[in-house]
Amino acid sequence: MPAMPLSLVRAGDTVTVRRVRGNEDMKHHLENLGFVEGSEVHVVSSSGSNIIVTVKGARFGLDAKVAQHVMTV
Repeated sequence: MPAMPLSLVRAGDTVTVRRVRGNEDMKHHLENLGFVEGSEVHVVSSSGSNIIVTVKGARFGLDAKVAQHVMTV
């Protein structure tokens, strides 16, 4: 199964992080939030420019442009 950006995952789905793309600051920021290889991410809601997810027991709101950096399977 090819990797897909988190921004394209439908609400209600749970996916696994394959990798985080972007510059070092972006990768470091997302990894600090829990978006590391192998972690499970549940998409609570997704509406155009925003996505709400649960990762490692915490709920976050991400801009869709940021969520494009998280590749999932």
